[in-house]
Amino acid sequence: MKTNRWMMKGVVLLSSCAALVFAGCFAPVAEGEAPGSDAARGEALAGDAEAPVGEGEALAGDGPEQVGVSQEELTACQSVYRHGGSAIERTYTTSVGCYCGDGFVRDRFTVWNDGDGDCSGIRWLTSDPRDCRILVSVKDSGGWFYGNCNYLIEKKEDLLSCKGHCGGQAPGGCYCDAACTGYGDCCADYGPTC
Repeated sequence: MKTNRWMMKGVVLLSSCAALVFAGCFAPVAEGEAPGSDAARGEALAGDAEAPVGEGEALAGDGPEQVGVSQEELTACQSVYRHGGSAIERTYTTSVGCYCGDGFVRDRFTVWNDGDGDCSGIRWLTSDPRDCRILVSVKDSGGWFYGNCNYLIEKKEDLLSCKGHCGGQAPGGCYCDAACTGYGDCCADYGPTC
């Protein structure tokens, strides 16, 4: 029978708190805790109960500190698809873009046209979040004129990837350690990455 990781955290935390009842038990379990830290995994640590609280620091009764995971937007691909140069007007679709890269997933895309004709982004080419290619609609204006279909595709860190997190916890909450196979909470890429 698999043991629920969160149930084990509660047992460890309660047994640790019972020993510290007079000193106070302030072992954060989930919110505000750094992903992959010992306390976040349910291994409560006894801190210095006499440590002074500095100005601007949260007191025990102030509630959990709200900590988010920063997501910096990164450019996956930016280029120009040159179109036109024919005598007649025509409309067609084509794919442009690239692979997002290991540890990254697509975020959003922007498409705009310079010159003659027109182009617009339709949708992501595939359902794979690591595929940063898009399908664009292109309209050549005819009359031997040219246009430039510009595209910018942005990516972000894959929060459910073990890349850079082997032995700990990924920012999205899944784990990248040997214990995750027993708990059933490994990230999808744990095997090939770690």
